[in-house]
Amino acid sequence: MGRYRNIWSVHAVIVLLACVAPVHADERNAEQAVRALEQRWLANEGRPEVVATILADDFVHVLPVGFVTKPQHLAYLQQHPGAFSGDKRFRELHIRVYGVTAIATGIVSSEPAEGGKPRESAFTDVFVRRSGQWLAVNAQELALAPAR
Repeated sequence: MGRYRNIWSVHAVIVLLACVAPVHADERNAEQAVRALEQRWLANEGRPEVVATILADDFVHVLPVGFVTKPQHLAYLQQHPGAFSGDKRFRELHIRVYGVTAIATGIVSSEPAEGGKPRESAFTDVFVRRSGQWLAVNAQELALAPAR
């Protein structure tokens, strides 16, 4: 009886590993996809034709002025083509995946064009996987105080 119990234990471990390994691979793939999407968004922040492909139709951007929808966000970009000029980079970027939802949090450092003062902002972006594609459904930003 003890011999069969050991065989069943080995089989149970193999089945468990077979179930868990794909989940971790899917999470890593999702994390990489969302990280690439964040990089693409940052690099093309002022290009409405690119940003439109990143935002879900029900996207909401929480800003100090209130809530901004996808059409409002894209209209702003079209009306203010130089609003996001300058060099930007992620100082921090963390991605957490929960099934079909991913949350990106980080800090962006910006060096505005034309000699403006460097700025940093913390952000949270929420993505949902729909029809095989990751789309941003929510974003929120917070300007950080300059370092002393």
